[in-house]
Amino acid sequence: MSGPRDSAIALARRDERGQALPFVAFLLVAILGAAALVIDIGNLYYSYMQLVGITQAAALAGGAAVPNGTAQNTAYQYSGDANSPYDAVYNVHPNLDITSVSANLVCLTQVNGVGLPPCSVYGTQASANAVQVTETASVNTYFAGIFGIKTLTISATATASAKGGSATPYDIMLILDTTRSMATSYDTSCTVPGLTGTPTAEQCAQYGIQQLMGSLAPCSTTLANCGADTNGNVSNPVDRVGIMAFPGLCSSTAQGMTTSNCPNASTLTNTIANSTYAQDAYSCPATNPPITPYNNNPEYLILPFQSDYRASDTATSLNSNANIVKAVGAGVGSCSGMQAPGGEGTFYAGAISAAQAYLTANARPNVQQIIILLSDGDATATSQQLSGSVTSYSSTAECTQAGAAARTAKATENPDTPAMNTIFYSVSYGSETSGCTSGESAGYTTPCLTMQNMASSPSSTYFFSVPQTVNGQTSTVCSGARPDTSLNQVFTDIASDLTSSRLIPNNTP
Repeated sequence: MSGPRDSAIALARRDERGQALPFVAFLLVAILGAAALVIDIGNLYYSYMQLVGITQAAALAGGAAVPNGTAQNTAYQYSGDANSPYDAVYNVHPNLDITSVSANLVCLTQVNGVGLPPCSVYGTQASANAVQVTETASVNTYFAGIFGIKTLTISATATASAKGGSATPYDIMLILDTTRSMATSYDTSCTVPGLTGTPTAEQCAQYGIQQLMGSLAPCSTTLANCGADTNGNVSNPVDRVGIMAFPGLCSSTAQGMTTSNCPNASTLTNTIANSTYAQDAYSCPATNPPITPYNNNPEYLILPFQSDYRASDTATSLNSNANIVKAVGAGVGSCSGMQAPGGEGTFYAGAISAAQAYLTANARPNVQQIIILLSDGDATATSQQLSGSVTSYSSTAECTQAGAAARTAKATENPDTPAMNTIFYSVSYGSETSGCTSGESAGYTTPCLTMQNMASSPSSTYFFSVPQTVNGQTSTVCSGARPDTSLNQVFTDIASDLTSSRLIPNNTP
């Protein structure tokens, strides 16, 4: 009688139905917890990146406003916190609850290659050369609230230099195309103040350089006047500017050199400007200066580094007595600026090499070296124009030779500042999508590609393509360039790159 009962009990013991329910419940909690963790961490990261962007924008705005004496108030306006006392009107994000903002003026020094403008007092603002902004925000959670975590706190800090500062001061070498096309083409899309009639391409280029020099720092911001200059340089220059041009010149009329009587040039140099001919001839020319073939070691350097282009950092007009100002058409009297003598084709590899050689020979510690090249990019000089006995350039692969010279320049470190390579701005003026010579390497088969690939990376920052409008026809705009359509704007944007407030490491002492 006991058998069936024992069998029923044993059967019940062996029945495992329902035992998985506790495990399912446990796994469900774990899955929900993981989902909560992923969603809340994603939201936290998104909110943090928003806060970083807002904080950096506030620091940059504050840095730009240091010379105005309103750095802190401006930083608060960009802080994203619309509540009193910050009253932000920019970068407000309704989904980001900013709980505190601090914008502090700081006086920092140069360290590890980070250069800053001098600490200065503006109005009632304390002496400073940078602004540091710290913002804190509270982020609501979604699923973590189930576990009692209702909010999370995040914080971000950003430091920006004052406007007028830079990573370092600058030594800028301009390379201008002065081939005949620059004097014979008239750009109807360009405007040069004070000039009657349609300006030539050369005049447009020179006016753009005037804009650039109007924004650079000739001397310290703390000086009311840069003081007297010697050979175009003040005592303690900040940003120096020099000019090279191609085709290159014969050295000096004092040596009896003319267009038809240009010697082999074995004694000429392309690193020292000739004060007896090049400066006067290009600043107030009575006649076009004599040029020499590209392989005859021409004098590319028109003016060595100059820093007297403005009387002070705060001066709003150029110094019309300065040679470099005369050379770009803004001098006193009848000076019309550099001319485009023509007589040689376009070939600029030699000028690029000469520019970098000059930068290296005249380097200053902790100074960023910059080359700005303006050309149409179509290097097609003839074999006769490249003939000579000093250097060995080829009449084939001329664009590729220019690209090689640019790569060497960009890879050349400032000998007094390790790891500070030359920045290369390439300004294409009317470049086309076809041209160059035979035998070109990939990336240098057209003027547009050549001008783009010579620029520092990314090309979207350092490459410009400006069309020329001549006789109602507008030339090509190369792809991959910054969206500027006038030379005036190009040089204004380059000046902004070089003089704007910029983010610096938070731990800069």
